Amino acid sequence: MNENHENREKARRAFAKIIFAAGAFIIIVLAELLFDIVEIGTGRLLLLSNPIRPQTGRLWEEDHKEQIGLDELDSAQVVTLPANAGQSINSLEDLEAVLSIHHSMSMTREEFNEFYRTVPQNLSEQIIQPLDLFTMNRSTEWHKTQLSLSGDQLVFHFLDGYEKPIRESHLALRPEEADTIFLPEMEQREKFRGRLLPAALFYRAFDQLPRAYQVQIVNDPYKLVQWQNSLQRVGISLWIEDGGVEIIFEVSSDARVKLHSMYASEMAVGYLIREINSIEDAPKLQDPYRREDDAEEDH
Repeated sequence: MNENHENREKARRAFAKIIFAAGAFIIIVLAELLFDIVEIGTGRLLLLSNPIRPQTGRLWEEDHKEQIGLDELDSAQVVTLPANAGQSINSLEDLEAVLSIHHSMSMTREEFNEFYRTVPQNLSEQIIQPLDLFTMNRSTEWHKTQLSLSGDQLVFHFLDGYEKPIRESHLALRPEEADTIFLPEMEQREKFRGRLLPAALFYRAFDQLPRAYQVQIVNDPYKLVQWQNSLQRVGISLWIEDGGVEIIFEVSSDARVKLHSMYASEMAVGYLIREINSIEDAPKLQDPYRREDDAEEDH
C-alpha cells in the first residue's frame, strides 16, 4: 500500500516537472516572439521616422560614408565603359577625351580597323599606311593595339599575342603651323646667309653627335621621323638670340615647302658645326656669336 502511494507521488512529481518545463519553454518561445515583434515594429517605426529625425550619430555617419563610396564606385564604373568599348569611339576627339581620363586603352584588331576607317585619310596614313595595315590584317602576328596620350600626340603600339610591340606610330593632334617665311627671304637674311645645308649633310653630322646633344638641337625628335626624306635643307643661324641658336628646317610637303623653326642650345650647335666642318666637301661654318647690340642690352 505504501509502495503504491510512493509510486503515485513519484509519478505526480515527474508529471509536474514535465508540465513546468513545458510551460517554461512555451513562455520563453512566446517571449522571444514578442521581442521579435517589438524589435521589428521599432525598426519599422524608426525607418518611417528617418526623414524627420536628425541625421547624426556615429552609425549614421559611417553608413553615409559607405553610401558615398558606393556611389563613387558606380560612377567610376560608368566612366570606364567607353575605354573598353572601342566601337563607341568614332573620332579622334572621342579618343582624346577617353585617353585624357584613362591615359591608355587597348583595341582589338576589329575595333582598330573600324576606328581607322573613321579617321580622315590624311591623318590615318600618319598612323599607318593602308597597305601596311592590309598586310598586318593578313598576318596572325598582330593581336591588338595599345593607345596612349603623350602631350599632344597619340601613340599607337601594335602588339602581338605576347604583348610585345611589333610596330609603333605617333599622330600629332594639333600639328604646329609652319613659320610663314618665304624661301627668298630666308636666304637673304643675314643670319642664314651662306649657312643653308643640304639635309644629307645635316644628317651626316647630326648622326655623329651624342644623344644628349641631338635632343638639344631637335627638341622634338619625332619631327625627324615625320619628315624623313621630306627634309630638304637646314639653316643654322649665325647669331645667339635669347640664349639659343635658331635652326630652320625646310620641308617639302604636298608640292609645297614649309619652314619649321627651332631653338637649339649654343653648346650643342657648336658641336654640330664642328662635325659639319670636319666633313671634306662641307662649307666651313663660323660658330654663332652674340651680336653687339644684344650684348649691350644685357649690360
